[in-house]
Amino acid sequence: MRVHPDTGERGLYLGGFVRRFVGLTTTESRDVLRLLQAYVTRPENVVRVAWEPDQVVIFDNRITQHYAPDNFDGLPRRLHRVTVAGDVPVGVDGSTSRALVGDASHYVPQH
Repeated sequence: MRVHPDTGERGLYLGGFVRRFVGLTTTESRDVLRLLQAYVTRPENVVRVAWEPDQVVIFDNRITQHYAPDNFDGLPRRLHRVTVAGDVPVGVDGSTSRALVGDASHYVPQH
């Protein structure tokens, strides 16, 4: 769980970076994540954009998951992804997130 820094809304962080949930085994975590991902990616839970030339769409990934279905009917898809350094995620108990594995030092906060 994390708390959105601007709205205070609570959200469950999901996606490709999640490896396991605290208190669950790796297998249990994988099963729970699979169920949650199946729900999040249902068509009724996905925002669809009717793209127009020179259009820019910005998602707040602090509370939104990017998911692109592969249904482009053979048309090219070009995506330019930008990651903006931001706040350190904070849990509902006020604790800040920490990296368990890896190095994120290349994400330097902007001042």
